[in-house]
Amino acid sequence: MQKANQYINEIHFLRAIACIFVLFVHVSANYYGKHGNEFNEITQFFNQIGRFGTPIFAVISGFLLFLQVRNKGFDVKRFYHSRMVKIGMPFLIWSVFYLIFMKVVLGAEIYTDWKSFLVDFAMGESYYHLYFMSIVFQFYLIFPILQLVKSKIGWWILLILALCLNVYFVHFYSPETTSLVTELLTQRAIFTKWVFFFIFGGFLAYHWESIQRIGKKIDWFGYIVFGGLVVIAVYEYKLKGSIPNNRWANMVNIPVMTVAVIGMYQSLRKVDWLGKFFEMLGNLSMGIYLVHPLVIFFYSRSLPDGAWTTATFPMIFGLVLVTSILVIRGIQLLPLNQYIVTVPARKRKAANRVPEVVLEGK
Repeated sequence: MQKANQYINEIHFLRAIACIFVLFVHVSANYYGKHGNEFNEITQFFNQIGRFGTPIFAVISGFLLFLQVRNKGFDVKRFYHSRMVKIGMPFLIWSVFYLIFMKVVLGAEIYTDWKSFLVDFAMGESYYHLYFMSIVFQFYLIFPILQLVKSKIGWWILLILALCLNVYFVHFYSPETTSLVTELLTQRAIFTKWVFFFIFGGFLAYHWESIQRIGKKIDWFGYIVFGGLVVIAVYEYKLKGSIPNNRWANMVNIPVMTVAVIGMYQSLRKVDWLGKFFEMLGNLSMGIYLVHPLVIFFYSRSLPDGAWTTATFPMIFGLVLVTSILVIRGIQLLPLNQYIVTVPARKRKAANRVPEVVLEGK
């Protein structure tokens, strides 16, 4: 197995790309709201292309956990303690924060009955972006069973099963009766609608050396493959309208894009400042995920409507990104900040260990 410093930069780069995709979705969605709930060609492009982001984060979450097991084994007590500290507490704190924000600032009704409230809270519906954390928690619940798969052939079988399960629950599952179980299984945050991407992360971890070699061989050709996937996505939304991020096509797109990004990194790493920027962005991805809706809301209320033109999209996107980073840096100055936003420590070049696993989510 290769040393951590031989693969972590590629994962940081992939995570940074996913982070940018997610911001594309939410910044462009604000433009949608500012223009009478309509997209133009440019804002629709960024909104739909950004649909690659969430499944990439799911892949990374699975990859890092399974790679950690592959290298260091599995300790169930340490695993759940770590997950509760690094993911559980931030999810709880930010869910409560956004509920208070919705009630006090937006005047929204946040409670109807206990059953609906608890289901919504558990499914990450406290605010529109928190659902991915709920999906990750569901993944943690079955991870002790999944980590028992060690062989490469076992991972091929598991990947095919996950593909079938994912496609069924996204495209075919339509219960005729209503119950608590069916209500949960129809939620957008139910794990069965995302299982393929987490399992592909495990598949990636157990085939990492082979996939990394393929990525390195394609090198600059990765940019062509990446661009081709973007063109295909444009064709998809032009043909079908809005495209979901867990659609069946992404079960092909995301594995191909992962290899393409590994290839892209080979040339990008030669530009020192770009490599450092994407590493920083990858490190802060969880924090950006948690705070960026608040930043978007701030600019939505503080900037005049005339500022939200297509020409300003790059500037406002940059403002949201930079402000989110500054907010995270401010949070890091607070006591017990690790319970609010988990930021993995920068790796040492000589380190020979698996990187810290944190949420790489939308």
